[in-house]
Amino acid sequence: MTRFYKYKVSMKAAFRLALPIIAGQLGLVLMGFFDTVQVGGLGATYMGACGVANSVYFLFMLLGMGVLYSVSPLVSEAFGEHHGWKSIGVLRSGFFVSIAISIIFYFVMMVVGHNFFMLRETETITGLAQRFLRVLNYSTPALIFFTLAKQFMDGQGRTKVSMVVMLIGLVCNVTLNAILIYGRLGFRAYGIEGAAMATGISRVLMCLMLCGYIILDAKTHLLFAEYKTFVKEHKSYVSQILRIGIPSGLMMFFEIAAFSAGQIMSGWLGESSLASFQVAINLASITFMMVSGVAAAGTIMTGYAYGKKNKEELLVAGNTVYLIAVCSQLLFALVFLIFHNQLPEIYTSDAVVISTASSLLLLAALFQLSDGLQVVGSGILRGMQDVKVPSIIAFASYWLVMVPCGYLLAFHFKMGIYGIWVGFVVGLSTASLLLYMRFRAKLKTIEFTDL
Repeated sequence: MTRFYKYKVSMKAAFRLALPIIAGQLGLVLMGFFDTVQVGGLGATYMGACGVANSVYFLFMLLGMGVLYSVSPLVSEAFGEHHGWKSIGVLRSGFFVSIAISIIFYFVMMVVGHNFFMLRETETITGLAQRFLRVLNYSTPALIFFTLAKQFMDGQGRTKVSMVVMLIGLVCNVTLNAILIYGRLGFRAYGIEGAAMATGISRVLMCLMLCGYIILDAKTHLLFAEYKTFVKEHKSYVSQILRIGIPSGLMMFFEIAAFSAGQIMSGWLGESSLASFQVAINLASITFMMVSGVAAAGTIMTGYAYGKKNKEELLVAGNTVYLIAVCSQLLFALVFLIFHNQLPEIYTSDAVVISTASSLLLLAALFQLSDGLQVVGSGILRGMQDVKVPSIIAFASYWLVMVPCGYLLAFHFKMGIYGIWVGFVVGLSTASLLLYMRFRAKLKTIEFTDL
């Protein structure tokens, strides 16, 4: 098989896996998008509060969800070894891990919500955000178990199932937002709490649908039968899930925490700056979630190659998803450059917010390529079960480079919110370069004979 043909096959596989994941990821971020847009009708303050509350929620929740992101490469590795039945052992262990994560992070978010004032936002923003988080937190277990089920299905390469469930959840969320925020169809207006209720109900629906599908699925029944045949004594995969998952969760935490720090610093500059930040970061999050779908496909492909112990296939899979990321992110950058004045108008009619957000989108266009390359790099390395060094790279790039740079430019060099976003460009560029170097170095040193 020629190198060109290998890349052609790999490209087809990447798109087959990535497109449903992208659609599902887009559905996830669009929940936040529609929450922000639909709450925006109550005013810029409500929009800012909803945005910062969602950011803080996911800042902590990605630690728990990130642990379960280890399920996908472990499942892919099992199928790469042609021992797909091992994935049932991973799922069983993931179930117990999910129970622990649900309990821990439910109480973590209770504490965070109660102490939200420590973020030094305005009294109005703090009060609204606390109301939103108090209601949203009830759906935390549903989000965790949905993540487990999604990772189990995605790891098998069956990415369309979770896509369909996610899109149904999105339609449910948008519909319930319209009813519960403003009070329609006989319901009273719950305001910002209505948006949290809509998201929570949608998450429960999504969790029940995807878990129900797995329980009734014929292929899963076959895997269970094979598992009972080959496994006489149940093996725990909890240690492997935690070994890969904890550093993976920390990687995501370091990145999202850095962006959340930027959002909090924006709030120190005033409510208009916070609202402008929310508009621009929400738009940038849409493109990020799309390329993170490519990264998830990279995790599956490299995980499968890792299970096969095929070094050449690892190289081809990694290079393929890097190429897709470069092309897609350059396209998104062009969209931001051309429509930077029009896109903020989707969210608000506030002239000050629109003007500032449109300028921020120009900076977002600059970091599109770096943002795409860093998330793809981390996804590829996760599939190769290389997570410790990437987590160190993430901490250094975001907390030793990005946040300090943004703070100094914003407050010491008086660049305001634009300085925070220049810091984003610098930090993401650092991470993308170091993660690519790690991928190339790992390929040179990996020896499957030792596995």
